[in-house]
Amino acid sequence: MLTKIFIKNFALIDELEINFSNGFSTITGDTGSGKSILLSALSLVIGKRADHKILKNNNIKCIIEAEFCLKKINIKKVFDQNNIDYFDQTILRREILPNGKSRSFINDTPTNLDLMKLIGEKLIDIHTQHESLMLSNDNFFFSLIDNLSQQNNIVKNFSENLYFYKEQCLELEKLDRLNISLKNDNDYNTYVLNELLDAKLVLGEQEELESNLLMLKNSEQIRNSLSRIDSLLYTDENSIENKITTLNSILNSISKFSDNYLEIKNRIESVLIELDDIKNELNSPLTNLDNDSFELDKLENRLSVIFNLQKKHAVNSIKELISKTNKLKLQLLKNDSVEIDIENLKKEVSLKESLLDELSLKISNSRKKILPKLKSDLESVLSNLGMKNASFNFNIYDSTNYNRFGKNSIEVMFSSNKGVKHASLFKVASGGELSRILLSIKSVLSSHSKMPTMIFDEIDTGISGEMANAMANIMLKMSKNMQIIAITHLPQIAAKGNHHFNVYKNDNFGVINTKIKKLNSEDRIDEIAKMLSGDVMSDSALVHARELLN
Repeated sequence: MLTKIFIKNFALIDELEINFSNGFSTITGDTGSGKSILLSALSLVIGKRADHKILKNNNIKCIIEAEFCLKKINIKKVFDQNNIDYFDQTILRREILPNGKSRSFINDTPTNLDLMKLIGEKLIDIHTQHESLMLSNDNFFFSLIDNLSQQNNIVKNFSENLYFYKEQCLELEKLDRLNISLKNDNDYNTYVLNELLDAKLVLGEQEELESNLLMLKNSEQIRNSLSRIDSLLYTDENSIENKITTLNSILNSISKFSDNYLEIKNRIESVLIELDDIKNELNSPLTNLDNDSFELDKLENRLSVIFNLQKKHAVNSIKELISKTNKLKLQLLKNDSVEIDIENLKKEVSLKESLLDELSLKISNSRKKILPKLKSDLESVLSNLGMKNASFNFNIYDSTNYNRFGKNSIEVMFSSNKGVKHASLFKVASGGELSRILLSIKSVLSSHSKMPTMIFDEIDTGISGEMANAMANIMLKMSKNMQIIAITHLPQIAAKGNHHFNVYKNDNFGVINTKIKKLNSEDRIDEIAKMLSGDVMSDSALVHARELLN
């Protein structure tokens, strides 16, 4: 339960601290005194967003602390799962800095706002004046029904599987779009690949073709030059070969006189051997240097194929064309891979759908079983609130699409009197009726919920007289199972509280500051008498106040 709130530099509050007890506590105060500011501050502690505009003094930070006793709440597992120190007396703290930044702490451990909200929602249920708007929301009633049927875990399991199912569906859509795009390009890519494969490209081929083509085009000049070389080196009477041979013969004749001559002779013979090798190399291509027009056309056509492919693919070499070929092969293989991925993902989605259908059916059946009891309990509480002939009809339908609560839609029909046709609750219930309906829902929920604290912010709007007394009795009854705190403007409800707090404004030389104090017995009489008669308390109002308190 909530044991303490500390607030500093928030809205109209300089600094205040409130200690709460179990049971039923009521908070009263003049209109505009700042009663709802307390709830706004508490909302920040349990995860609501904030900005620097809430600071009373823009030069210092705002601090809000809420202390809770967790002895009777099975919540330690949540702390352990999130690496947060657990204490029976746990403090949730928010700090809002002048620059608008916010910091969150649980037992002095820095944490994020999502975790604050997760833990806060397990500690406090805050009902505001605007919660009646939630009655038009299916999620509100599904949460109520699932709480009563004790199937929150299976609904949570469904919701988690639904999240992954939606992720899979999104991935399947992406793959389908990719597959369509790939198929649109598939025919063209296949044609281009076949064109490249038909070319049978080989690394180094282009350089060899260009070299051969250059030689064929200049074969006449090459033959003439080779002929002259042959004459100079070998065939002419004064050829180099003849002269070196003569030189070698001379050296041979004197080599017997000195080893030096013998060595030179050997070197000359090496030159003759080298000349012979040169002659063989020069003569070998002569047979390929015929001005063959057929061979010339063949080379030019082959190079034309290569040049056209290079131009088409905006590259400059056979190496780049081969790289392009390999990429196209991979691209076409990817097409096949995407189709395989699609088929596999479709199977996974189908399995997930089967699981979701199975879970949603269990959820739906459990809801339908609990509806008669919910109808009976609500109508019983409303009867005690003066709506003796109020009647509910809950119709649960199977929907075509999944939602985070299953595969149901719900229609809540209401009739306030006999003979009045049931119609949509939100359309036919008045403001006062909605307040009583909400209280009846909270009352039914309190007997099943493990929520330790429930706070009502002027749930008595549109209520007066005996109905206010009946609402107070219901809240008092609820406080046997949980801590109830009610902000109220009705004396009948204020008087039923085990503890009574008063919120007031203090004007210090034009500076307004909201304060709160716990009232003793005499203070309560004065406060309730003032609520009955206004600022000028009559004797009859004081007598009536004492009667209400007794």
